[in-house]
Amino acid sequence: MAADDLTLAQLRRELRHLVAIADSAERPKPDLINPPDHSMPGLEWRVDQQAPFAARPPLWVVRAVDEAETRDCVYVAQPDPYVIYDWERELDFVSMHPSDARRLAMALLAAADRADHLAAGVPRLADRPRPLHPD
Repeated sequence: MAADDLTLAQLRRELRHLVAIADSAERPKPDLINPPDHSMPGLEWRVDQQAPFAARPPLWVVRAVDEAETRDCVYVAQPDPYVIYDWERELDFVSMHPSDARRLAMALLAAADRADHLAAGVPRLADRPRPLHPD
């Protein structure tokens, strides 16, 4: 298909794909710095999820807390796209050790990469099924 034959929706989809790749190329800067008097002082990252079925985009919140007794973990709030939240009061945070948070981040990147390849119809050697019992 020539570039002239692409629809606006296809161009938008490709642009979103390219922006997503660029956004994952380096570590993002925090969206907020929660002050010392905040319930969870420290750095906060916010990720709006594309969810056309939701009333408004679900928001993932990731925090690195500065308090001595909780600073050894990463805190993640996963939204429910069917619930409209008061973001400051109704989020449930899950604590994760940094090594677990890194493994989750890498798994998300790997799964996103595979989904991009499948959507583009480009098979990857890494995605081939492996035999259960190598010869």
